[in-house]
Amino acid sequence: MNIVTEESSILKVVLIGAGVSIIIFAMKMSAPILSSFLLAAIIGITVLPATRWLIRKGVATWLALLITIGLIFLGVMALIAVIAISVLNLVETLPQYQSNLQGLLDSAAAGLGSIGLQQTDLESAIAEIDPGRVMGFVGSFLGGIFSSLSDLLVMLLVLIFFILGAPLLSTKIQENYPSDNPIFSRFRSLIHDLQQYVSITTWINFLVGLVNTIFLMIIGIDFAVLWGVLSFLTGYIPNVGFWIATIPPFLLALLQYGIGKALIVLVGFIVINGGVQNFLQPKMMGQGLNLSVLVVTVSLFFWGWVLGPMGAILAIPLTMIVKEVFLDAYDDTRALADLMSADTPKKKSTPDAPAS
Repeated sequence: MNIVTEESSILKVVLIGAGVSIIIFAMKMSAPILSSFLLAAIIGITVLPATRWLIRKGVATWLALLITIGLIFLGVMALIAVIAISVLNLVETLPQYQSNLQGLLDSAAAGLGSIGLQQTDLESAIAEIDPGRVMGFVGSFLGGIFSSLSDLLVMLLVLIFFILGAPLLSTKIQENYPSDNPIFSRFRSLIHDLQQYVSITTWINFLVGLVNTIFLMIIGIDFAVLWGVLSFLTGYIPNVGFWIATIPPFLLALLQYGIGKALIVLVGFIVINGGVQNFLQPKMMGQGLNLSVLVVTVSLFFWGWVLGPMGAILAIPLTMIVKEVFLDAYDDTRALADLMSADTPKKKSTPDAPAS
């Protein structure tokens, strides 16, 4: 009997593993389209309270939906316009930065020579750096950012249909699932958590992007608005998003003014982002996401591998969905959900030993 039970458990694990592998493979193959749908769904869930608020204030349902869609459309178009114009202007000024890079390399080689290190490997490596190739790589990278903006248009189209269909879907769910239904309660809790996370993170990212933009403008770094927008977008990427947003303005400050101003940019970004993450964000998030630091880090790389760059942005929401909808809902997988949690697991009370 025990052998049969063990074989059944092993077969169950194998079948679940095969099913998960197939799902992951399918997601990876459809990543360009799937990531747009997932982003649209999460944004749609986040903005639904605004639509409901307008309806409660007496605005007709169709007009509330139209206002919501219009505001999102204007926001996305403004974001695309700012990025597109800034990237085009930056590409046009790349030759100027190329000459600055050449001067920086010459100064570095001269500095090494002044301390008697003319033949060192480091100097040879500096001499072999081709500024034209470096700037060509930067231009290709910026061009990739520009071309990827078309994905936002696909997401926007999906988001419009999602918002239009959300009221009817919500009505059907309420008609078919009573409020005390476990499935309905679980999804309602997930939706609340997603709305809280996305809305608070968006406000925090907007504040960080705004302060970073003003800071860069004050010290005279070119394309400060572009770097502020980059700070806003990368704020959704856990753990490494800050460094992704810091590197471009740091390098540009290095090319414009030298190492002194570049270090000011680095310290300023650390102070601004560190202050927000350590003081403001914990207060606004309340009890937090209930995900361990290790899980957040692993999810970043996993979803980035599955869905590409968009997966890094969606890493935390997707991990929340997997944890709350799939793992925490079943007894067999609830232990995995507990392992993913940041809370200290409660010790189970054990019955007293019988008296001898």
